[in-house]
Amino acid sequence: MSDLYPPEFRVDPELPATTDFTVTSVDGRVGMGVRTNKAFTRGVRVAKFTGQLSSKILQHTLQVTPDMHLHDPWFVGLFTHSCAPNCVLDMQRLEIWALTDIGPGELLTIDYSMTEDVLHRQFACGCGSAHCRRWITGRREGPNETGRAYLAGLESKKIKRMVARQPRRGTR
Repeated sequence: MSDLYPPEFRVDPELPATTDFTVTSVDGRVGMGVRTNKAFTRGVRVAKFTGQLSSKILQHTLQVTPDMHLHDPWFVGLFTHSCAPNCVLDMQRLEIWALTDIGPGELLTIDYSMTEDVLHRQFACGCGSAHCRRWITGRREGPNETGRAYLAGLESKKIKRMVARQPRRGTR
């Protein structure tokens, strides 16, 4: 049985256990995350998950339907975001699948934009992926005012770096 979930949620013997996963602090910006204690190969089921259904969008909820969310502050709701995630969620079967090979000790990641129409809170991304979108929103929302300002600031810095790298032309 799982010991990651409270006793009232331990309804399925296939739920994750601390022998296979560790809930841990990631860093000061990210907060909590989940690391695997064993390896998973691409294409295999990593775990099942559960939670409490809610009509509200909260931190640690995952969208099941446009009007229904699953609140899981114990396991999958703690997965960190990556623009190049190593896991994907099947919200119909409540299962997690490996998108890549995952080694022991790795953080389990999902793309929040793939799980939510609207996020509880948009945020700046620093996942480090070559395809990082820099500002994370739900799949059906654009960047909010803070996000637009953040992205404009990044673009301004990029332009300044490009100008600084251009060779200066001599004057006659």
